[in-house]
Amino acid sequence: MLIQPISIGYKNPNTYKKINQQQFIPNSPIQNSGINQANVPYLYTNISFQQKLNFGDFLKNLHSVHKNKSIKNIVLSTINNESNYIGSGFNADVYSIPGIDNYLIRIERKNFNVQRLLENPIIPELQNELAPNFGQYIASNNHGLFITKKVNGESHSLPNWSNVIKDLETNKRELKYKEAELILNKIVNLSEFPQKSYDDLAKNIQKLNKYTQCEIDIMNPNNLIVDDENKTINIIDLWYKHSDNGSIEPFNGIDSMINLMLDPLTYNKVRDKLSFKQQDKLTESAQKIINKIFIASEKYGLERNRENAKLIYKDIDKNLDVKFATPAYEKFLETFADKLA
Repeated sequence: MLIQPISIGYKNPNTYKKINQQQFIPNSPIQNSGINQANVPYLYTNISFQQKLNFGDFLKNLHSVHKNKSIKNIVLSTINNESNYIGSGFNADVYSIPGIDNYLIRIERKNFNVQRLLENPIIPELQNELAPNFGQYIASNNHGLFITKKVNGESHSLPNWSNVIKDLETNKRELKYKEAELILNKIVNLSEFPQKSYDDLAKNIQKLNKYTQCEIDIMNPNNLIVDDENKTINIIDLWYKHSDNGSIEPFNGIDSMINLMLDPLTYNKVRDKLSFKQQDKLTESAQKIINKIFIASEKYGLERNRENAKLIYKDIDKNLDVKFATPAYEKFLETFADKLA
């Protein structure tokens, strides 16, 4: 979660410039779709999405649209075109691929640069058809480039949330009323989703705990993708367990869902910007969400993981050299002390 400087040769999405590009021949093997790999051990790198959504099918789709352009050339042209930019987290930028509906490009700023892209093959990751879609990657060059499966829906918070929260917490500006209202509307909308939507999410998290040692990145509420049309709640952007900071089981649970849906870092800031009537609506909707999460978690055996969440917020304060994450989370817990104490 460190904020990393952008590598040499990689263009900041805010300063796009056309670069000279060469044609490169794809040098990554194609994995046949539909292979039954149920006996392969689950790791972060081999959670699948659906039976036919693997790297081989991605390449077929890519070259049906972009013809003879190589995958590396497509990556370069995509990430250097402002219109393809979707948004950023603390450590990565995400891009849509022109003409490709089901996949995205994720660039981790710490490790990516153009030279590494040119020198290293883009290779598929093992797939297992039994696991749900958390937006995991199907291919990588092991140097900051990831091809990921797109999760349908809308992000749950403000555009470019990570930049907004940094500005708010360094006193560069205050939260705007329209921003607070947008977050309120998203929370109200989510609170009206049926119990089944929460049950399905809890079931997917149960599988995540059973088959992987990955944590949900609870910091950014935009890692929650809400599909209004299908009434589904999805999670993206997994990371490895924080074994280096004393993280304990369970890694993912009740508090993971609560923190993504209500965002402790902005919750009270949002509340303070709203009218009294809106504040009541926010509290009512938050209580609804928490209640539905507890019901769903009981059905699928998810536990409280508050202590693990505290360690993650503490990690953020340490790695970003800030002091706001832990106090904000403690205040959030106090706000809902009757349910979350």
